[in-house]
Amino acid sequence: MFKVEKFQVSQKWEAILSEAGLLDIEAVVGREFDWFETPNQRRGGWSGVSRIVLNPNVSPEDQKTVFLKIQQNHWFRAPNNFFRRHLTFEREIDAMTQISSIVNCTPEVLLFGRWITGQDAWAVIITRSLDGWLPLNGWLLGKNGLVPPDQATLLKIFEAIASTSRQLNEAGWVHLSFSAKHLFVRPNKEAAYDICLIDYEKCRRHIFSGYRTIKDCSHFMRHTPKFSDAHKRYYLKSYFQTETFTPSQRRLIRKMKGAPKKI
Repeated sequence: MFKVEKFQVSQKWEAILSEAGLLDIEAVVGREFDWFETPNQRRGGWSGVSRIVLNPNVSPEDQKTVFLKIQQNHWFRAPNNFFRRHLTFEREIDAMTQISSIVNCTPEVLLFGRWITGQDAWAVIITRSLDGWLPLNGWLLGKNGLVPPDQATLLKIFEAIASTSRQLNEAGWVHLSFSAKHLFVRPNKEAAYDICLIDYEKCRRHIFSGYRTIKDCSHFMRHTPKFSDAHKRYYLKSYFQTETFTPSQRRLIRKMKGAPKKI
């Protein structure tokens, strides 16, 4: 048995996705992918990511590339859904759809699908690749020929990232994987930086603002390379939009893992 339960596609990308064979869900199931990352084997199933060139026969400058994420039986349960099983991509697409209307930090979604084959549940998300964006983790570490940013650039980047995190949290969302690995940056016309945040599988709403702040700030400070205590203080001041922390802000910071020793 094969049954498509949900399918949505961007109209402006529909033709080229069709030509690339990505609208034929049954064919996608049997397709062998060149994995961008080793598929995750957990949550009762698996989930993987592949980078695909949609029109490989044209010149490199005219090629369009996408990221395809596909999963099988990759479940989560949440109390607000009465602990019923849902595929993690269902939570991810819901988060990206809602957040994109509030904060300009999500990748462009081209396709989402959910289907059943026999006893197995599947989902796929296709997003536009982030060509022209710099991966923060690789940039900070000088990987793949990238020259790490100088101090002035670094502080501007932290300001932009802190603003993105604050907007996300103030809108009632907590990302729960807010780290350099999931952040991409690019300079804009205002001599500042645009931010793109990926991987919303754990992202969800949470009623407590303190929880949202603690979780995402902690994750960023713990999992960002070459992040000194001075950088952390600057980031936190940018996040809270202050030059001097208030007593309530200090209490929150003391609960953050990876926080600077002196605040």
